[in-house]
Amino acid sequence: MDPVEPVTSYVDHLPAILREDPMLVAIVRAFEAALVGAVERPLTGLHRYFTPGPGLAGGERAPEEFLPWLAGWLGLSLRPEWNSATRRRFIGAALELYRLRGTRAGVRLALELYLDDPAAVRLYEFSDPPHFFQVVVAARTSDPVALSRIDRCVRALIEETRPAHTVYGLQINFPTMAIDDTRTPGSGVFVGINTTLGSQSFAP
Repeated sequence: MDPVEPVTSYVDHLPAILREDPMLVAIVRAFEAALVGAVERPLTGLHRYFTPGPGLAGGERAPEEFLPWLAGWLGLSLRPEWNSATRRRFIGAALELYRLRGTRAGVRLALELYLDDPAAVRLYEFSDPPHFFQVVVAARTSDPVALSRIDRCVRALIEETRPAHTVYGLQINFPTMAIDDTRTPGSGVFVGINTTLGSQSFAP
């Protein structure tokens, strides 16, 4: 008795009567071999190109060079000074940003995504003057160039996301002195992490 050849996945979808035709089975197997090699294998992992993946490993998320296309497909503008992690955060939250655009929550979300620190953003609303709100941002640097960049980006994000009828004020606080003691890790005082003395507001 001749050994029974394994039925391929494509042949398995044929009606039983057609699987009895050796010529048809051979054609289907040849078609499957060509299709898997030319189409299915290259498409393996295609889903990752649509996964911005902040926090994911490189092989599980969209390649860096694909991010501008992905952002454009979502109608999202990426600022040239943003690093890869910031771009991925914004692309990953694009739908939520659109849903909240024109609201206080939308302003907060955009700034939190940019600064990557929810605790660094505070918003205050006032009735006098009407439709006025104040944004206070805590920066982690005192470098003037970095502060100027943060100021430009924060203002652009507020303009894009704020309610159209509102006006705002912006205050950026930055550290002026920090305790620097790396000799005693675990002692409860960490440089630039949990201890900052003094702050100053940045004015461009």
